[in-house]
Amino acid sequence: MASTEPDEVVAFGPFRLHGEHRRLFCGSEEVQLGGRAMEMLLTLARKKGELVHKEELYNAAWPGIFVHEANLKVTIASLRRALREYSPAEDYIRTLIGRGYWLSDQVVAPDMQGIADLPAVANTRFPELGTVIGRDAEIAELRGKIAANRLTTIVGPGGIGKTTVAVATVQLIEDEEGGLVTFIDLARATGEEFVIPSVAAALGISAGSQDRLEAISSILARRRALVLLDTCEHVLNAVAHLCDVVLANTRDVRIVATSRQALRAKREVVFQLAPLEVPPSGRTYTAEQVVRYSAPQLLVERASEKGKYKVGDKDASAVAEICRRLDGSPLAIELISPRLTSRSAPDVLRELGDRFTTLVGAAQDGPLRQQTLLATLEWSYALLTKSEAAVLRSVSIFMGTFDMDAVVNVVVHHDLDPTAVFDAIAGLRAKSMLSVEQIAGGMRYRLLDSTRAFAGNLLETSGELPAVSGAHARLMLGIFARANADRARLPARPWHAAYAGNADDLRRAIGWALFRRGDPLLGIQLVASGVPLWHELSLSEEARRNCEQALAEFDRIGCTDPALKLKLIVGLAAVSSYISADAEKATETFEAAIQLSRQIGDTNAECQALGAFARYRLLPGNQTEVWKILKGLKRVAMRSNNRPAKWEHEFLLTEVDIIHCQYPPAIARMEMLRQELRGVSDGSVSRFDLDPKIRSETAISAMTWLGSRRPGTGLSGAKVTAREALEAHHGWTLIYSYVHGILFVLSECEEWALAKHYADLLKDTIYRHGMPAWIPVANCHIEALDALSGFRTDPDGLMSAFDELRTGLRQMGRHVYYALLIRALYAHGHVDQGVQILDYLFDIGPQRSMVPELLRLRAVKERSVGRNEDALSTLQRSLTVAEENGAWAWRIRCATDLATLLRDRMQVDEAKRVLEPVYGQFLDGFDIPDLQRAGNLLTELRNFGRAQGS
Repeated sequence: MASTEPDEVVAFGPFRLHGEHRRLFCGSEEVQLGGRAMEMLLTLARKKGELVHKEELYNAAWPGIFVHEANLKVTIASLRRALREYSPAEDYIRTLIGRGYWLSDQVVAPDMQGIADLPAVANTRFPELGTVIGRDAEIAELRGKIAANRLTTIVGPGGIGKTTVAVATVQLIEDEEGGLVTFIDLARATGEEFVIPSVAAALGISAGSQDRLEAISSILARRRALVLLDTCEHVLNAVAHLCDVVLANTRDVRIVATSRQALRAKREVVFQLAPLEVPPSGRTYTAEQVVRYSAPQLLVERASEKGKYKVGDKDASAVAEICRRLDGSPLAIELISPRLTSRSAPDVLRELGDRFTTLVGAAQDGPLRQQTLLATLEWSYALLTKSEAAVLRSVSIFMGTFDMDAVVNVVVHHDLDPTAVFDAIAGLRAKSMLSVEQIAGGMRYRLLDSTRAFAGNLLETSGELPAVSGAHARLMLGIFARANADRARLPARPWHAAYAGNADDLRRAIGWALFRRGDPLLGIQLVASGVPLWHELSLSEEARRNCEQALAEFDRIGCTDPALKLKLIVGLAAVSSYISADAEKATETFEAAIQLSRQIGDTNAECQALGAFARYRLLPGNQTEVWKILKGLKRVAMRSNNRPAKWEHEFLLTEVDIIHCQYPPAIARMEMLRQELRGVSDGSVSRFDLDPKIRSETAISAMTWLGSRRPGTGLSGAKVTAREALEAHHGWTLIYSYVHGILFVLSECEEWALAKHYADLLKDTIYRHGMPAWIPVANCHIEALDALSGFRTDPDGLMSAFDELRTGLRQMGRHVYYALLIRALYAHGHVDQGVQILDYLFDIGPQRSMVPELLRLRAVKERSVGRNEDALSTLQRSLTVAEENGAWAWRIRCATDLATLLRDRMQVDEAKRVLEPVYGQFLDGFDIPDLQRAGNLLTELRNFGRAQGS
């Protein structure tokens, strides 16, 4: 039995739970858990490996309170979701249906998850729920509707509890079905035009994606997913259109929406959510009787949480009447509940009656229940102190959660000292105007949607919006100044956890300061400080757009700060390597960054610019004008002792070696670099370009497969690196790794299913990170793998992929992609179309590394039309070039084809003389298809010779 007594640590999988301090770690990183989820985990950890009955878990999380089983399941689901963020393929919390749960180490992880079993987006955070009261029947009915229908809309007035019921229900489904739920809050979408960008952002799709609706459908199409779209009433048409398109283009996606009105979408089923149950009027109630109804139960429970309130018989009838006056609205009840901690229920009822008479009358517009909620918000607002009201208005500027320091910064124009601000926050919490979340040992706050909208309107009408927007923008500038300073000391995941959550607030600040010119210089500074975040999130198009706008504004306002300009130009140069279609413009950007960095004497910026420029030159697989750039990079890196720049130089030299087919020295260089990187802490490895460790492993695996006698080692390395690239959660790294090595090795080794799995992930990642120009590479692999695995036989998709590659970015011009399409076309007899691609490559000049394989493919065509003499000559030339290039993978393939041709001509001894010397030099990988075919052919040739001899 494990214990969480002081100084005891419970370990399970990669996790360590420190019971005394109530903290959970995965490695050195702290896992964020809510209060009840932590209580559950502590209770499970005390009896690790043993069944913990449900009653024990109830007592741990809700001591002395009766709650429905749904609350337990929702909390367990929340805990599982938090653990999955760090260990996505494993489940450490086991269920014994009807009895309880236990914590286990013994996890059997599958070798590979199907794409359908991967989340549509990582780290989706649900709003933290309090105890769900009085909604058992509704949750059960809603679960049935979601199971039977692909689009279910929960409809009801504001404050009725739609989000609470929706979140509780979908988390139950996630817990019981193992489903994949994505929560998307549309309250921040200020108009119809922001719906698709909001959904795209929640799914991790870059704001720069050209067709985000296509990207959304593409990511969801291959998944079993449940999407919760929360707060849709102000953007009904756009949400309905989104749902229609997604459901038409997917099979295993279900959507749940919450709205004050039905969407009127094609497949919509409406679930009307009623208010909580209130006691009938016209009778007197005892305390025991009144809490049998869900509305009074919620009021008493929340008042008890705020101030240990207990309902007595003398209060019971007034409590019943309060709930009737509030129409059973959960939000209104939440707002009223704190008053019961300081005065009697009859007194609160009198206050409420007086206020409602003033605020709600015949002249008010809208349904009575909406008037009731507005009146309750206004009544609650009127009860705030001056400081509390000022703080509430100011914090409506935040897009997400915020901490106390952030609050102090945005109320600076009110001249409130920190103590007053702290007291105001405490008052807002006590009056249920503010929610609190415990994250990573700290307190963070958030406003509910209705409260944020209400306070936001007050902020604008008060005339304080410009001052608060300026303070908010300066706060973001300070946060990302710290982010830049933390780049060198924090590993990737903690840095991401600390700063990625501020992305929406950074966008809002840049929008106000730069694009709406609230403070152009501040906006320029924000863009410069945000460059590391866009690199971390691989939001290349967003980085490009913001840097270009900031540079234009820099010139417009006549700014003269060269260091600031350099940050913008280097940020622009960094993304130009991957997404620029205008070679002249990209070159100007690189050269401007290099020149300005030299003028200022910023060697780090110079290294970044030189590395980006060299990479841009080398990406298509050529070395045009790259030597001068590489010499400059090496000189600056050595002079400044810039280790990442030295690594970059080694990577780029390796690219040059690959172009020249110098595989042994390239492998040796990468293996030396790999050893150096193994001794480097994660905090020292830059995550703001490509992950160097994964990049080195990618190069080693690809070159080992192609240019050594150990193709099996190359294949196993590619498989490991593919998983590591996925687990790194860094878009640019995954894209680079998959298109420059991983998919090449897997496809050539005929690992069709695994390659298709990673090609689908590649396409998702390209869409997510706003690099749609790279979609042709993903489509090339998807179409080819579908054909090679027999899923499709027609040539249309393959030829379309060829056209996309041919007309796309020059950075995508690796001829290995085209060779894969040719093989796929040949596989189904579409030889003429394959030759069309082949002729194109020879017309433009094939890349040296691909010449042996392209010649071999030409020989396949020649044999297909009976030109065996031509095929013999072509294969002999192919084998010679492969030997000259040191390309062992092409050598064995060419030798096998040549030996097959000679066998067919009954030249058996000559066939053996061609194949045996090549096959005999391989050291591993004999289960790889190329070597299997070669081995089988050799066996046949030897048996043939023995048969002749006998």
